[in-house]
Amino acid sequence: MSFEYWYMFPIAIVVAILANSSGFSGGVLFQPIYNIFLNIPIPNAVATGIATETIGMTSGALRYLYYRMVDLPVAFTMIMLIIPGVVVGNHALLVVNENLLKLLLGTVIFGLASVQLFNAVRMSFGTRDTIPVEDIYGYMWVPPIAGLFSATTGTGICEISQPMLERGLRLKTKRANATAILIEATGDWIITILNLHAGLIIWELWLFTGTGVVIGAQIGVYLSRFMPERIVKTIFSLAVITIAVFYITKGISWLLG
Repeated sequence: MSFEYWYMFPIAIVVAILANSSGFSGGVLFQPIYNIFLNIPIPNAVATGIATETIGMTSGALRYLYYRMVDLPVAFTMIMLIIPGVVVGNHALLVVNENLLKLLLGTVIFGLASVQLFNAVRMSFGTRDTIPVEDIYGYMWVPPIAGLFSATTGTGICEISQPMLERGLRLKTKRANATAILIEATGDWIITILNLHAGLIIWELWLFTGTGVVIGAQIGVYLSRFMPERIVKTIFSLAVITIAVFYITKGISWLLG
């Protein structure tokens, strides 16, 4: 066993705490670290980031289920809807430039996160404890798009699903976060299984990050129960805006280069 990446263990704990306490995809923070600081090629960085996120989001989702914070009927419905998007997205990697997809995703989630940040400032939150499944019908086109982006760029399900649940369907912020994390975890398992066949995951790195996110996710979910909704929403918004700027910058650099 190689200990080359041992220092990623504490970093993974911190990333998982932030992601699982506020409802965004932790894998997207790992990808720049892998690619820029560790000089890992983008396909391997994306695949390893998603594999790491799969473990962390699953750990967080199980804890949220234990706390009964997930709207299960809504989550199961959205999971069924993201699967076609994940499958199409996995094939889209072969024909669509990933930087173009990142530019599109960055633009979309920048707008969503900006609205969320504005609502956090003026203290506008969701108010519903649960959502009738039929309320999703008008948003059935959203989960497949989120699944497509996640399969091609490594992020998208949480960043798109959470605003849809909270802003669109008025689900309470923390329940929207918990539900989005369960949806993300399920989608990540599908993506990771597909990536296993491609042999893109760097296991000696994943060993330390995967272990770290299991611990960090449990801490993050526990802390989220005591964090004011305004803080949770602000962390989510700022994290997603940072992700969006990174993706937009990468996309523009590709267009200009």
